[in-house]
Amino acid sequence: MLIVFRADADPATGGGHVMRCLTLATEMQQRGADVLFVCAPGTADTVPALTHCGIRWLEADQHDWNTDLADGGLAGTRIDLIVIDSYRLGEAFERSLRRHGCPILVIDDAPVRPHDCDLLVDTTLGRNADDYAGLIPQHCRVIAGSPYALLRSAFGELRAVSLARRRATFEPASIYVSLGLTDVGGQTADIARYLANAGTYSRIIVVIGPTASSLDEVVALGEESTRVQVHVDPPEIAELMANADIAIGTPGTSSWERCCLGLPSIQLVVADNQRENARALEQAGAARIVPPGCDVPDTIARILAELARQPDELARMSRQAAKVCDGAGAQRVGEAIDALVQQERTGQLTLRRATADDARRLWFWRNDPGARAMSGDSRAVPWDAHSKWFNNRIADANTLIFIIQAEGRPCGNVRFHIELTGTAGVSIAMARNVRGRGYGATALVLACQEAFGRGFCERIEARVKRENLASQKIFLKAGFVLAGQEAEFLVYQLSLRAASEGNN
Repeated sequence: MLIVFRADADPATGGGHVMRCLTLATEMQQRGADVLFVCAPGTADTVPALTHCGIRWLEADQHDWNTDLADGGLAGTRIDLIVIDSYRLGEAFERSLRRHGCPILVIDDAPVRPHDCDLLVDTTLGRNADDYAGLIPQHCRVIAGSPYALLRSAFGELRAVSLARRRATFEPASIYVSLGLTDVGGQTADIARYLANAGTYSRIIVVIGPTASSLDEVVALGEESTRVQVHVDPPEIAELMANADIAIGTPGTSSWERCCLGLPSIQLVVADNQRENARALEQAGAARIVPPGCDVPDTIARILAELARQPDELARMSRQAAKVCDGAGAQRVGEAIDALVQQERTGQLTLRRATADDARRLWFWRNDPGARAMSGDSRAVPWDAHSKWFNNRIADANTLIFIIQAEGRPCGNVRFHIELTGTAGVSIAMARNVRGRGYGATALVLACQEAFGRGFCERIEARVKRENLASQKIFLKAGFVLAGQEAEFLVYQLSLRAASEGNN
């Protein structure tokens, strides 16, 4: 399944459109889809993550599309879904893409303009489908509200830890400051300087993008003050937020990240489209809003002083913020996309050898929290380390990696590696969205039959954690027998002879 995303970023509009599309793209890659971005020139300069994430992207032409998708190198490639996230590209552009014969998903946050789409996603707090009445085709499904906020998985993983440290009243010591990667309005330096001079907070965490006009000034401030820690487009934003006591930000895409972690915030409106969201967050008790036209540093100082005198209020704001968003929005939108694109599911599984193009799929499946918890090593694997490992493995004659496909779409992998003469260790990982469908045992049987049929090994062995009851059932159902026990693991084996007898 190929999904094409159309989104742009620049210093004036910021990187929110591209960042939330990257989040959704990652969710769909975990679900086995191939993804491709089409972006205006300069987008990668504003959002370096577009280049670093390894997702293929093409530069948009004068028609806001790319000729490779029509009559170039990708001509004839079936597109299964087009996702558009842009205030500039509207109904006429969406209608022009109908020539590709696939559904169209639009991400928007203001029901003020018409769309020609089949699925519309609006993650604004309090939004509902009725707000788009008369603006979309009758058949279009609308999924709306903050439960669908598109957040990277790191936020959901850190949610419990972040909320736990905020349950008790406390005196705030660290403050997180970020007005977006491009610092629209250029107020980050003034705010950070004011906080540093005030001396109230021991740690001022400033996050900014590499193309922000105020970058040099912010970096210089970090060099002047030991209180100020400057992070330029850091990958660990979720960790930085989780360890802060209060935030200063904007009511844009990042507001959902703060809410997921229960991080109380003071918010500045830097774009007209943020006003409605700001009001909703304030009414929900999740944030305090800086009124337009005021002295920003002075107003922020006043609000911080009020909160310092009311430590219980910070805890209350944290609880209210956590109610807004739980971090599972991308999964919910992914389910809606599957329902739209895959109308029928037969459950038929097939097998193919892994190729270099599968590297990121295996990385996502390996780093899924559920998979890590049951792995011998529960630590997340960095992309660079995984990429090197994967390239070595697919070139290794002693390793055999199969991709499991459901209805032709990748949904898991089975890996064999010769550890002893004639014996191969086996591991299996299934995508989060297909767990519980009974695919695991069937996939394992298919892969073992293929490994034996290729003469790759004469015996297959699996080491399964004692607490991993689901995997134990899968191996037993696939014909493995318990052959030994270790301190933390149970050892299961399947021989070529037993597999052959089981098939007769």
